[in-house]
Amino acid sequence: MDLLQVKDLSVSFCRPEGEKEALKNVSFSLRKGEVLAVMGEAGCGKSVLCKSILKLLPDIAVVRTGHIYVKGEEITGYSDKQMQKLRGSFFSAVFQNPMTALNPCMSVGEQIVEAVRLRHPQLSRGERRQKTEELMELVGLDHPKERVGQYPFQLSGGMAQRCVIAIALAAEPEVLFADEATTALDVTVQAQILELFLELRKRMGMSIVLITHNPGVAAQTANRVALMRGGELYRIGDVEEMFEEGISCEIT
Repeated sequence: MDLLQVKDLSVSFCRPEGEKEALKNVSFSLRKGEVLAVMGEAGCGKSVLCKSILKLLPDIAVVRTGHIYVKGEEITGYSDKQMQKLRGSFFSAVFQNPMTALNPCMSVGEQIVEAVRLRHPQLSRGERRQKTEELMELVGLDHPKERVGQYPFQLSGGMAQRCVIAIALAAEPEVLFADEATTALDVTVQAQILELFLELRKRMGMSIVLITHNPGVAAQTANRVALMRGGELYRIGDVEEMFEEGISCEIT
């Protein structure tokens, strides 16, 4: 059984000047342990698709048609409270700019501890601290005992993004959405984060939906590629076959 299924999903944004269709009958599935790269030009609906599944769309967004299934159970009509449970266990997400995801008034350690507490409320303070340091080590942050007390502004972009990934992993997700998670980073750090995603997929057995406009990122990490244009998902297939057919020309 697929971990995630999306069938005929259509989403519109209702503005004073009129309704704009953002997604048009999008369908795809996600298998356990795979990396699915969702590719397309800017504004094609990649991020809207991600946020539609997570139910993080703004109030002006309306789901017109479609169904979303998690392990065969439909979640399309889930309440915000029900979705909070899913986002705290089954789903996690990492977005483009780590500095907008982190609270500048809290140390990164406190923010990871809070994520651990929500997932494991039974743990003592000391156990949560230990788990936090383990997560920081897992995502490749050196000297975690010192890092826990640092604030976001004291970290480089790559380090900050690793902290965001640690927060996402605290939920022990089965599906991780990485929405342009490396775009704001330099090439060297980008490669390190992508390598980290692949290592975590192997170690934790999770699936990854990688939202990107970069063919190189997809080629390096994905098992399958889904191509979007104008709110529609018009092609999906094995990464090697798709690149042999020259998909990089289709999204530029």
